[in-house]
Amino acid sequence: MKKSIYLLIAFIGFTLGAKAQNVAIPDTTRISLGIDGGFPNGNLSNSYNFGVGASLQVDVPLTEKLYFTGNLGYLSFFPNNNNIGSNPEAILNVKVANMNLLPVKIGLKYFLIRGFYIQAEAGESLLINKSAIYALNTNAFTYAPQMGIVFKLHHHNYIDGGVRYERTQSFYGDGAYNNMFAVRVAYSLNL
Repeated sequence: MKKSIYLLIAFIGFTLGAKAQNVAIPDTTRISLGIDGGFPNGNLSNSYNFGVGASLQVDVPLTEKLYFTGNLGYLSFFPNNNNIGSNPEAILNVKVANMNLLPVKIGLKYFLIRGFYIQAEAGESLLINKSAIYALNTNAFTYAPQMGIVFKLHHHNYIDGGVRYERTQSFYGDGAYNNMFAVRVAYSLNL
């Protein structure tokens, strides 16, 4: 009888251990700190060359492959050389300052296969320096589809690399959009 119980416990332990190996990584709530780079296109590329920043993201598991995400970031876009009065509200022949944004987004991340995911987020981008770039609005709706790969390092630490297309409504009330392609490389760990 005791031998059967020990065998049953061993079988359950091995089964649970094997199941844990098949779960998409990471398998618990994780937090990541990343470096972001943005490459404007469309209307935004008329005024700005590129943007750099940082972001903090939390991933909370809903199922084995589906995670809820919350993201808080900071991006600063640097004006190009011909950015002299190129936005609709700028003063003619006055160089425009950097555009500093604080995007706040929530979304979902789904692991298609081990380590490879697709993610969709939506939220608001807050314009920190509204008066410096002669904007009319302080915030604008933002959405960002993304895909990426999570590489396991050691003992619940990961490198998360992703690319995304981010679209933000204009801060000038003109119906235009600020679009960019962006990359994010982050160090993350399970909580």
